[in-house]
Amino acid sequence: MRISRVLFSAVAYIALQAAASASTSSGDALIDRVIKQPGQYDQMCDPIPAVDPRVPLPLFRLLLPRDLHVVPEQLTTLRAHRDEVVKALRGRLAAMDLSKPVPSAGELEVGNEESVVHSGVHPHQLSGLLFEIIVGLDAVETLPELLKLEEQLRSLLAAADANPKNPPPPLRLEVEPTVPEGKAAPSKRDQQMETGRIVQRELLSVMLQLLRRQHYQPVLDSSFEKQYAKAIKERAKREDLRPFKTPEQAKAQDAAWVHFDPIYHVPLAEMTPPPSVPFSGAVRDQIRGFAEKFLKEVPPDQWKVNADS
Repeated sequence: MRISRVLFSAVAYIALQAAASASTSSGDALIDRVIKQPGQYDQMCDPIPAVDPRVPLPLFRLLLPRDLHVVPEQLTTLRAHRDEVVKALRGRLAAMDLSKPVPSAGELEVGNEESVVHSGVHPHQLSGLLFEIIVGLDAVETLPELLKLEEQLRSLLAAADANPKNPPPPLRLEVEPTVPEGKAAPSKRDQQMETGRIVQRELLSVMLQLLRRQHYQPVLDSSFEKQYAKAIKERAKREDLRPFKTPEQAKAQDAAWVHFDPIYHVPLAEMTPPPSVPFSGAVRDQIRGFAEKFLKEVPPDQWKVNADS
C-alpha cells in the first residue's frame, strides 16, 4: 500500500522558476535544485519488496519503488531549459567514477505541510530522481554516457565476483530491499554487490525507456515489449484502473497517480514487483545493441524530445 503525498509547495515552485530565469542559472544548478527538492513524496506503508538474488532486469521501469519523485511542474521547468540541462547531465554522467563513493547528502527532511526541504539524495549519485530527469527529458543524448557507466559497473561487479579481495562498487540506493522472512541479514559485502546489480539493471532499463519513448522499432518489436505489453494490459483490468479510459477522465477525477501508456493508451499505475525478465549476458548485449544501433541509425533531428509520447 502506498499513500501519495504531493509535497510541492507554491512558494518552492515560484522560487525555482525565479532561479531558472536568472541570468546566473545553469543546467547544473537546476538539476541540483530539483534533486534536492523534487516535489513529491510517496510514503510507502508496505516494506520495499525483497529482490531475487539473481536480480532480474525490470522492463521499462526501475526495479525498486521510490519514495521521492519529480513532479510535473519541476519537469516543465527542466524542459524549458532542456539544452543546458542535457549538457549538464552529460557532463555529470561522464564525470562519474563508480569505483569511488559519493559523499552522503544527509537525511530526508520534511518541513511544514510535509514539503520536502531536502531529499537526502546526492545530486551526483545515480538515483531514481536522476533517472526520472533523464527519461522525462527524453535525453537520448546521454546514451553514450549511460553505456559507459553500465560497462564500468559490469566490470567492477565481475572483478568483485572473481576475487573477494576486490571491493564491490560503493553505490547507494535511496531505499533498501527487505530481507526475506527467515533469511539471515546479508553481509555488508553482499549488500553492496546486490546494490551494484540493482543499479546496473536499472541503468539498462533506463536505456530501454528512452528508446521506447522514441518509438524505436527494434525495441517495439522485441520480446521485452511483448512481455511488458501483456503485463500492463492485465494491470489495467484491475479494479483501481478499470474506471479510467482517457487521460482527461483521470484528470477530471484528480487521479494524478494514473498515467497512460503512449503505445497502447491503457492506464498505468504502480506495479510491485515490476514486470521483469531474468538477467543474462545476452539480455545485456541486446539492450546495449539497441542503444548503440539507435545512435548510429537515427539522426538527432528525428529524436522525439519534450514529449509524453
